[in-house]
Amino acid sequence: MTIHPMPRAVPDPSGEQSDPEPPQEPQVGFRFGDVFDSLPEDTRTPTGYRVTSAGVALRRAVSKTEDSWIRFAFAPLVMTATFEDPDGEQYVEISWTDRTKGPSRKVSRLVSRETAKRGRELVRRLGGAGLPVVEGDSRLVERWLAEFEAANRGRIPSEPLAHWLGWQPDGSFVASPEDGIKVDVIYDELREVANAHGRHGTLEGWRETVGGLEGFPVPRVAIAASLAASLLNPLRINSFTFDISSRSTKGKTTALQCALSVWANPSEQSDAMSNWRTTLYAIEKRLNLVRGIVTIFDETMAVTDESIIDEVLYQLPMNHGKARSGGAFGSMLPWETILLSSGERPALSFTTSQGAAARILGTTIPPFGDNGGAAAVRAREGVLANFGHAGPAFVEYVREILAKPDGREVLKSRHRHLAEHFRGDNDMTGRRSPMVAVLALAEALACEAGLLPYKPLPEGQWRRLFAAHNQTDNRPEMAMDVVREYIAGHAWELWPRNSDDDRPPVRGWLGAVKQAGDETKVAILPERLRGILTDAGYSLDAVVGGWIDAGYLELRPSQRPAHLIPIRFDGGRAKCFSFTPKALQVDDGVQEAA
Repeated sequence: MTIHPMPRAVPDPSGEQSDPEPPQEPQVGFRFGDVFDSLPEDTRTPTGYRVTSAGVALRRAVSKTEDSWIRFAFAPLVMTATFEDPDGEQYVEISWTDRTKGPSRKVSRLVSRETAKRGRELVRRLGGAGLPVVEGDSRLVERWLAEFEAANRGRIPSEPLAHWLGWQPDGSFVASPEDGIKVDVIYDELREVANAHGRHGTLEGWRETVGGLEGFPVPRVAIAASLAASLLNPLRINSFTFDISSRSTKGKTTALQCALSVWANPSEQSDAMSNWRTTLYAIEKRLNLVRGIVTIFDETMAVTDESIIDEVLYQLPMNHGKARSGGAFGSMLPWETILLSSGERPALSFTTSQGAAARILGTTIPPFGDNGGAAAVRAREGVLANFGHAGPAFVEYVREILAKPDGREVLKSRHRHLAEHFRGDNDMTGRRSPMVAVLALAEALACEAGLLPYKPLPEGQWRRLFAAHNQTDNRPEMAMDVVREYIAGHAWELWPRNSDDDRPPVRGWLGAVKQAGDETKVAILPERLRGILTDAGYSLDAVVGGWIDAGYLELRPSQRPAHLIPIRFDGGRAKCFSFTPKALQVDDGVQEAA
């Protein structure tokens, strides 16, 4: 063990004891800059400490004339950077070497400054990452880090910190961890998702690829929606959903990949390509990663609980997640995104929320038509080779506009003009017009910036896609058509039968036919009705209110609920949905049964 003498008082000729000699700098035996490249060559070791390749030691006095070194870190351990997030919270980067991972491999982890000041918490937090400290020395570690920072003030880099991708409070935009700003996600499971937002290939390669989409409106709209996510903040528009639904093998996933390639790796194996087979909380955390970047959820049919899609479609425009009791971590998580979804069933068929159609843009047009397989393959291969360039370039163009004295108002004016054009002739299209307008504006701006190699879609095309009245806006009527067709094909399952056979059908009675004067009503058992609609992709709870408003259901205020009416048939009595003549044009077979 090397012994260093303690500083001694120097005798004064006057006979009085003089001040002690200045403390001697210990032998470092370690060049910080050789291992920790963010630290400069003149990084200092605090007095009273020694750093070597074997670790960090503290000098302790053994007697008045000798001291010893107590090692408390078993590898070089230093603070390599400090950070401040948009809320003013401070963080520090702790780094050390780990020989188990290779010769002097550097390991770095970000922790809050509060954690760095609590040795035991620091050891618990970073022990699993290989922090070369035992809990018994935790107090010495917290002191060492404070002394190291104090001795190297002005040498340790200080940088901004982002917890999410997209718009930051200072007006900057972080498209990727590759942008030079440290990104420390709130949830560890999102680390790989954030890292998937990067660049590969070239912008020109991407432009050449999407040029092949000129004749396919749906993939073009998906790309416009991906770009438009960055316009939500400047235009003060809430998040919303764009849903692509059609039969399989029609290019839905490829259209989503084209959209995702604006910002991230669009491979189906990429962490940026999410799936509906997950939990509501996991979806909220995924949405929380972005403020101005698109989010992808593929395959609605993969969802394990249909109510999840209902919850997400309802909550998304609020720009925050559910409130969780007790101030739980993860309560009301914020976001700002356009959610792109796909599936064989329209997303609207999963929701029970009234007015959901006003929060969702959807299309059932096959993205690549019936004969676009070759074009889809070329598009997929092209965006897998070139991605992550268009989004950041688009944001730079938007920021140039916003930097002008009237830039924000110019964008808002253009958006209002388009929204007025897409307003249509009914309340539903009027409520959706701002969403259609932001997609059209994004495509127009990207064409002006030279990012898209084709002309913007004509306004008439946008109106045909979204603004014109669409029968999917009236889901209660579509569901009623399903019920009408089922009754027409299964009249023999209604009591009483028009035959001498009194036995119930194998699956039991569907319901009953009742004659009241000149009116014929058909009553359907609730569980049978729910099953009929579910098989067709509709939710009974979502359409029953529309049926009541349309006068399709008999109501009795004395009942709870008023639309479930007690009906007697086949010697029994059960509450049923009793459809009025306005709802059903009863065919001759049913009339005779009545």
